Amino acid sequence: MGRFQPPRGTRDFMPDDMVRREYIFGKVRSVFERFGFRPMETPAFESWDLLGAKGGGGDAIKDEIYLFRDKGKRQMGLRFVLTVPASRVVATNPQLPKPFKRYQIGRVWRYDKPQAGRFREFWQSDIDVFGSSGMEAEAECIATLVAAIESLGFKGFEVRLNNRKILNGMVRAAGVNKGKSEDVFRSLDKIEKQGESKVRKELCLVGIDDSSIDKLMRMIGISGKPAEALASARRELGKDKEAAEGINELEDVVSLSKAYGVRNIVIDFGLVRGLDYYTGPIYEIKAKTKTSVGSIAGGGRYDKLIELYGGPPTPATGGSIGVERVYEILCAEGMLDLPSTATRVFIAMVGDNPEVKRNAIQLSQKLRAMGVAVETDLMDRKLKQCFEYAEKAGIPYMIIMGEKEMKEGRLVLKDLKKREQKRLTVSGVIKELK
Repeated sequence: MGRFQPPRGTRDFMPDDMVRREYIFGKVRSVFERFGFRPMETPAFESWDLLGAKGGGGDAIKDEIYLFRDKGKRQMGLRFVLTVPASRVVATNPQLPKPFKRYQIGRVWRYDKPQAGRFREFWQSDIDVFGSSGMEAEAECIATLVAAIESLGFKGFEVRLNNRKILNGMVRAAGVNKGKSEDVFRSLDKIEKQGESKVRKELCLVGIDDSSIDKLMRMIGISGKPAEALASARRELGKDKEAAEGINELEDVVSLSKAYGVRNIVIDFGLVRGLDYYTGPIYEIKAKTKTSVGSIAGGGRYDKLIELYGGPPTPATGGSIGVERVYEILCAEGMLDLPSTATRVFIAMVGDNPEVKRNAIQLSQKLRAMGVAVETDLMDRKLKQCFEYAEKAGIPYMIIMGEKEMKEGRLVLKDLKKREQKRLTVSGVIKELK
């Protein structure tokens, strides 16, 4: 074993892993582009002033991210989400035509405690719509994420919806001081992982009385089919102007989502999503699979983030697919039965005649020009070792080339899976492999 290992919470991805990951990225990218989202990239690190801006990540995020000073003594941090850098781009480029629809597939970093299914470096695949205040943008983001998930083979899943405006109304109805709203939201966001008892204790510690906690727990317990759950919310919070607006928005999202063919929607007033910047509808998508990993996608509206970063007031909404969780489910449930390599054929050379090597290289170039992925032997191995390498690498075909084959003008093409072989001319080999 070598002296060095990857830093804690990170991983090396071997070729077999990357083949599967690139398959996921390709499927997701294709769907994003079909919905009109365009690719964008941002730096891996940003200034702490951006990452820690109140209303964005906030000062509370400091212990959860990688923070450092560069050689110029500037405080920097690795990006912990893709939305924050994208919002900076939009804030500094107000001339961008609206709606500005972008996608980004990349790594983010959080200083979490590593555990099963949770890492300090992981991939996200984001979409965002900047400039649209209507619920049409929400519905399109949800439909895009659902289509991407379906393209990967998921059949059963549900979209869980809530609205930060309704949550704000609940906090008021429970008699909680407005200044403690974010503390309440952060605590409620942990209820699925930690349970109600621990969350109640945490709420007590931030100064919420038992009566208010009881009211909050009752209200966030409301969930179910959209018509019924929203009717309950109207009875409970209909006199609160902001909450009523949030209920209307969710009705619009549900109606528009149905037009996209998204029907498996549940209203869940216990859904919070912990980031401070959400201002409107929020949602999570949960897969109904044997492998339990929680939500595999989520997002929401954040209408104040662009202005917070110095840009003009700009409505915005977006969502993200958690690549790690999707990958975990697809592997566990045998949904990623892919070739371990893109290489289609391996060329093995018999003997040490330099002319055979030159012919093998020329043949490999002809095949590559036709779009066939080829490997040639670079280690002067015996034929048996070439077989062993090709089979271990998962390469389906092998060409055997020696002096005899050159004289006869016919090569041996072996199908390593079927254990069959043919003797073909060069043009015949090319035709067989195209």
